[in-house]
Amino acid sequence: MTHPGYPPEDPQQYPPQSPAYPGYPPPSQPTGSWPASSPPPYAVSGAPQPASVPYGQQQPPAGRAPMLVAVVAAVALFLLAGVMTGLYVAKSSQLGDTRDRLNSQVAERDDTIKANSDRITKLEADLKTANDELTKNKESLDKVTKERDVLLPCMRRFVEAVDAADSNNEAALETALRQATTACQKAQGEIDS
Repeated sequence: MTHPGYPPEDPQQYPPQSPAYPGYPPPSQPTGSWPASSPPPYAVSGAPQPASVPYGQQQPPAGRAPMLVAVVAAVALFLLAGVMTGLYVAKSSQLGDTRDRLNSQVAERDDTIKANSDRITKLEADLKTANDELTKNKESLDKVTKERDVLLPCMRRFVEAVDAADSNNEAALETALRQATTACQKAQGEIDS
């Protein structure tokens, strides 16, 4: 049976094998006992078979180049791993320092915000107290101004009565006292209400 990419199996192409142990007859050579159209009695894989070395001979030593390449690659990987570990440690330390600095800044900011909030609360309370006092004083001022406006005609009439008494004018004195009494009673009624 022929496989693609492989030469046909011909029993005469195999080199004769020496006996495995001296004194034993050599193994029998295949004589082509199976038909060419049937598969051989053993499995044949599609992978290429390694070159066989005749018995008693040593396999030629492999070159040093593949070993040297493997050693250089291992050293390069080891150095790369060391550099990457160093970078990781440096960045991790730097990130830890940055995190600590940011945490302290946040704590300072929170303290400042709390102090400002307390100050604002105190100032709002002081402002409310001042506004209450201002409103109270304004009401008092309005009351005093109203009383003054109500009492002013009464006071003027008394001044007129005093002027009339100084000038010995009896008629003007009587008129001024009557008007002063009327104005003062009116003022008393408005103040009491």
